[in-house]
Amino acid sequence: MIISGFEGTALNARTEELIVQQGIGGLILFERNYKNPDQLLQLINDLQLLAAEHAEIPALFISVDQEGGRVARLGKPFTQFPPMSCLGQANSDELAYRFGLAMGKELRAVGINMDYAPVLDVHSNPANPIIGQRALDTDPTKVARLGAELIRGFYDAGVIPVGKHFPGHGDTSQDSHLALPQVERTRESLEQIELVPFIRAIQQGLQVIMTAHVVYPAWDARQPATFSYSILNDVLRNSLQFEGIIISDDLEMQAIDQKLESIPELGTRAGVDVFLICHDLEKVSALQNAMIEDVEAGKISRTTIEQSLARIFKVKEKLNTDDNPNFENILEENQSLAQEMRAFLQE
Repeated sequence: MIISGFEGTALNARTEELIVQQGIGGLILFERNYKNPDQLLQLINDLQLLAAEHAEIPALFISVDQEGGRVARLGKPFTQFPPMSCLGQANSDELAYRFGLAMGKELRAVGINMDYAPVLDVHSNPANPIIGQRALDTDPTKVARLGAELIRGFYDAGVIPVGKHFPGHGDTSQDSHLALPQVERTRESLEQIELVPFIRAIQQGLQVIMTAHVVYPAWDARQPATFSYSILNDVLRNSLQFEGIIISDDLEMQAIDQKLESIPELGTRAGVDVFLICHDLEKVSALQNAMIEDVEAGKISRTTIEQSLARIFKVKEKLNTDDNPNFENILEENQSLAQEMRAFLQE
């Protein structure tokens, strides 16, 4: 139920401890883990082999933030795709599908099986400091349509897409990495704008959704979505009928001001299945220890844990374990696609 960051470009003792001793569910890659595609493939193969030898769970989620534009953790020779806003400018279902397929093929070629994309936020606030060109468009129906095609492309490439940031980060005026934003829309407005892309994504078969560290007073005036039972259970699970994995955004962001030891109880009660900590391994251990203590003390029910594990296992059992495609073979075609996409960019 934890995805963690880690150090190094090769398997080391601390990462081995995360997998063997702590039974981590997945890892997230950053620039610090990457030299070149061959090195990355070797690293991921070593990680998965270690997990296969010691873990009961089918495989690790090996994940990355690779959206295109300014959010791209993997440098050249990975294709440097433009931001997703160009897909909104092109307004082409075919181009959106090809983008998801192309990016997914590159990731799968080095063993990555999960991407924190697409952004399903509707860019409805021009002053938004964190979403901007990361969003597909300002029109919720267009974001929904193009987002569904991106999701289809990722799945066809054998990579699990993660839709974010539920229920919508597009109307914020603050960066949740630095502060706790609020979206002051009415419930009706939230349903007509923010939720539209997520509804379509779920219908398309999206299996993993990331929460927003944002407060929506119309639903819950106290807790950000990540810790809100009203938002994750009443809205996402019950109203939208989402049965997949709910993953938190990074719990080291400044929007999260709760003490670390309180996060497992808050998160699991709200409906979080997987907790993401991107950098500090001491926090990973502290979170895990707090979760174990809460389960043993009865603060977190074992039934809740079993439900989360069932969702995780269901997705992991469908991971594509066939041979990875050849990285070099797909680069030329993807470079051409990136150039085609850039033609639609507007200042």
